Amino acid sequence: MIKLLDRYIFKEILSPFLLGVLLLTFLLLLNQILTLTEWVIDKGISILTVADLFVRMLPSFFLLTIPMAIAFATILAFNRLSFDHELIALSVSGIRVSRVLRPVFMFSVMVVFLTLLMGNLSAHWGTSSLKSTAIRMLKEKIGVGLEAGRFTEIFPGLMIYAESITDATKMDRVFIYDRRSPQHPPHVIVARSGFLMNNVGVVGLELQNGAVYTHNNLTNQRISFASYSLKVRLPLPQSPASVDGKNVQDWEKQQIAVQKKYSLAYASFLFCFLGVPLGMISGKGGRLGPFVAGILLILLYYALYNVGDYFFPPNGGASAMASWVPNMVLTPITILLFIFYTDETAFARILRKCQRGKEG
Repeated sequence: MIKLLDRYIFKEILSPFLLGVLLLTFLLLLNQILTLTEWVIDKGISILTVADLFVRMLPSFFLLTIPMAIAFATILAFNRLSFDHELIALSVSGIRVSRVLRPVFMFSVMVVFLTLLMGNLSAHWGTSSLKSTAIRMLKEKIGVGLEAGRFTEIFPGLMIYAESITDATKMDRVFIYDRRSPQHPPHVIVARSGFLMNNVGVVGLELQNGAVYTHNNLTNQRISFASYSLKVRLPLPQSPASVDGKNVQDWEKQQIAVQKKYSLAYASFLFCFLGVPLGMISGKGGRLGPFVAGILLILLYYALYNVGDYFFPPNGGASAMASWVPNMVLTPITILLFIFYTDETAFARILRKCQRGKEG
């Protein structure tokens, strides 16, 4: 009976949890899906590259949707158990309310580890793999976007014209107008031939047999070259050990991301237990009650998160504490509600009131 009860309540939470993760992730990804589709259709980026980027984006979205999904799942599960009088039946059968909470604790531990896993994957893919995928997309965009006989702005301030293009990489009779740097005057590059570079962390062109023309202080300058590399360097991720004083802000951002990961994992644990009393309370609201309670809980959490950002701004020394403000507020609320609604005497009294309210 006990093992059967564990499986029953576990399944009651698992089904809405999985559905909630899929639905909430889809809603958050909807705008990105439209953007990625536009890249394939309009920009010519390969489907495999876009699919790779899409997969690498998922952990960062799961990190947000898992806590929201577990909040809805536990509220829905205990709302149904309360609404269908199953909790009353268990109480009459001699099963204490605290016994019903064991599968909730098991599920909360599983969700905490899942949230931490998504946080680690998001941190890794968001720095190294995701940037390497972005570099590959830029190279594909250049190769696909260049058209023979037309001026193409492959980067802001960098205009390229090639009379002929072969294999999407090799160009003949190249004209380039470069005005990317505000500290230096614009210059024109003319070359007999060129090809796209394919180095790690670098996107650019390798030009042969040409000249660079610059107009500065009413003087014209011409520099001939046999080989010239036009590079656009992209920042590669740094390990914490390589961060120096010039990158203190980047290091602070990393610390904020770490604290956010742990705070969301704790929020997942908190929502598991907060959903129990909220599900019982929302039972009086019928089938719509848990949805209203879940939405209000999520809105309250992110409102408190914004309050944390206000009191602990990103440029402050304690900015990493901002993500913990909602947890610090909701933890005592959860403890009070949880103790009150799982107390055996109070529990029976509340259920009787709910039952009389439905019959009345």
